[in-house]
Amino acid sequence: MIRFRRAVPLALAAALFPLAACGGGGGSTPSGPAQSLRPTARAAAAGVDDVEGAKASPQCAAQVKTLRMYAVGNLNDVAKSGKAYLEKAHPGLTVDIVATAPNYVALVQQISADRAARQQIDVAVAGFDVLPVFADQLGAQELSPRLLRASYDQRMVPLGQVGGRQVGIPQQVSTLALAYNLDILEKAGVDPKTLTTTDGVIAAADKIKASGQDVQPIDIPTGQQFGQWALNTLASSKGAPIQDGSGRPRLNTPQAQEAARFLAKVGTYGPQSDDPTNQGLLRFGIRKQTAMTMVTVAALAGGLKFIQDQGAQGFRAGAVPFPTLPGGKQAPVAGGNALTVLSTDQCQKEMATELVVSLLAPDVLAASTEALSYLPVDSAELAKLEPFYRQYPQLQPFNTLVPSLVAPPSWGGARGGELPTALSDQVVRIMGGADVDKTLAAAQAEAETLTR
Repeated sequence: MIRFRRAVPLALAAALFPLAACGGGGGSTPSGPAQSLRPTARAAAAGVDDVEGAKASPQCAAQVKTLRMYAVGNLNDVAKSGKAYLEKAHPGLTVDIVATAPNYVALVQQISADRAARQQIDVAVAGFDVLPVFADQLGAQELSPRLLRASYDQRMVPLGQVGGRQVGIPQQVSTLALAYNLDILEKAGVDPKTLTTTDGVIAAADKIKASGQDVQPIDIPTGQQFGQWALNTLASSKGAPIQDGSGRPRLNTPQAQEAARFLAKVGTYGPQSDDPTNQGLLRFGIRKQTAMTMVTVAALAGGLKFIQDQGAQGFRAGAVPFPTLPGGKQAPVAGGNALTVLSTDQCQKEMATELVVSLLAPDVLAASTEALSYLPVDSAELAKLEPFYRQYPQLQPFNTLVPSLVAPPSWGGARGGELPTALSDQVVRIMGGADVDKTLAAAQAEAETLTR
């Protein structure tokens, strides 16, 4: 039996640092809070069983004394917030957190090994691209969106589905962004409003190259599977993501070819970064070696804050959603993770479900977004973030993308987990000058082999 309770508030994260507004992607700066924070989440009370979310039955709450949650290392603080939230609601309960895995692939391996050693595993954070592994191999339990708070944005729910089963609840959702140095753009005569399409980006890059500023016009990092993400986002903007509706790869479409040719052109402007954070943001935000760089929305707030903290050594930074192919429209491929329940015992499942709801509490989510600027997944969270968005207005346009989000590929097959890195390697070859058509054909063949 699942029952419901009123949320227990948590303190929010530390105070934010102000950041001066700068030119953005075509919209004027809103004149007040009511305009600046149009909610991205619709009211969902009719679709949930209680506005406050699920709570375990009294019998199970009395019986369960420990829960064990697995997460990747950089989510440890978020997990600790959920731990504090639930332990306060249930005195005597201990939530153990295992957050030593550096990434989601390593986390899957860790869970598999610990399960073989009969370790208790109740809740785990799954990257979207490995959700099929959780569904098919790790026994992720089906969850009902009706157990969530009424304020949870139900438009996010499909990102946690595998084969029509709700095996995860999206917790942190991101998209790709194009960050730019407005000082460099203005000296080159580039209006940031023109960066909405790949044609506009190439025209801007050519102007920057000709401006005599001795800076690389654009950098699209490819490491950490960003190469696949960039190719897929571009192809998606013309209605053909690189994975079709049946889960099969489609890298030989005209849209994929057009996307690859844009990436090949980008490669002619100079060496592209591998690591998007340690190298890409370093070149952009510290060394000022690049005028535009691709980043994930989750890294934007931290990058913007760092640049602003440099004072006179900093610059005016802006960001726009990643460009579309000409004639396309925004259909950004989502990145991020979902919360899964791996418990099989009924009472452990009920308490694990309550832990999931605790991790999705508006206070916990808001603190997480202030640290890592993911898209809000809850309308109450969004309301709490009003000061955050006033200080980081560059982030506001990304919240309007929620209705057009596209689920990332989740490759099946015994070796499907290898495919994101393999495809990113093929993008590196294309950006290094390899023949586009031959390389995409090779990528398609490789993808078909790995997903058998």
